[in-house]
Amino acid sequence: MSDSNSEIRKPSPMPRAILAGLIAGVAAGYISWLFASILGFVIGFIAGAIVGSRTVLLMFKAREETE
Repeated sequence: MSDSNSEIRKPSPMPRAILAGLIAGVAAGYISWLFASILGFVIGFIAGAIVGSRTVLLMFKAREETE
């Protein structure tokens, strides 16, 4: 049960950011693999994971600032 004075906790964006990073990393890695074999997959995966996770975190931060 919750108390009316208790603070409302917001869910952490980290699990969603990790999942988005993995999905974006696999997609970018696969496309890079088609053009540059396994090295392209590794580089594409890392770049896609960084871009995907940062996008989710920045969207969460922007949404939090508007509220």
